[in-house]
Amino acid sequence: MGPVPVSAMLGSMQPDLTNLFIVLVRPRFPENIGAAARAAANLGLGGLRVVDPERPWPEAMQRLAGSQGRPLLEAMQVHGTLEQALADAVGAAATTARSGYQRGRLLFPRQAAPELLTWAGQGRVGLVFGPEDRGLTTAELDRCQMGVCIPTTEASSLNLAQAVVVLAYELRMAALEGQAPRRPGPPPASLQEINGLKEHLLQALVAIGTLPADNPEHFFRPLKAGLERARLSSREARALRGIARQMLWLAGRLQERE
Repeated sequence: MGPVPVSAMLGSMQPDLTNLFIVLVRPRFPENIGAAARAAANLGLGGLRVVDPERPWPEAMQRLAGSQGRPLLEAMQVHGTLEQALADAVGAAATTARSGYQRGRLLFPRQAAPELLTWAGQGRVGLVFGPEDRGLTTAELDRCQMGVCIPTTEASSLNLAQAVVVLAYELRMAALEGQAPRRPGPPPASLQEINGLKEHLLQALVAIGTLPADNPEHFFRPLKAGLERARLSSREARALRGIARQMLWLAGRLQERE
């Protein structure tokens, strides 16, 4: 008797990861785009989006995508900015090999997977990877709600498709093991709504003097982290933006009286 295919072993246990999609930011090499498409397809992720690719050469992408990845490659979305690529997402995780205070708290893929699966139960979720030579900027990490770091040795530079495989594998295993916690409650605000709220609050806190106008992002980080952990609903995000709007209005009135 020959070996039993893995798909037959899993049977009805096949997890649905189609709400999770890969975002490649400024990838330099078309072969890496194709290989990432193949990795995402092999592990059941639901799409591929590319931001400002340097060399979007179809032949090289298709060659590395193989027959498995070509459907994702054909449906691939190309965007000019990361914000556009995440416009319909309720959450996003940014991958980085660099740590530091400005990069916030970083999770290993195995730690991050259950939370990402919870988000995916509420809408689309982006898994964001930076360019091969430099990775994501701090500003791009700030567009996402979670930072993920693959625990390598000092030789921390993984091939782009390798990094996609690692994160996608941990997500698939977490789904197979039923690790996604269930959270009752209203659907969360979209990533676009949360980022709009953070920018609005930052402006308001600078306007009333709570944050210094010089480098306010540094002092805003603790509040930013709390807002991201809270998983606010759309209604809650709108309410907080209303407070920020009142703060800006009041600051403007006070300036007029001076």
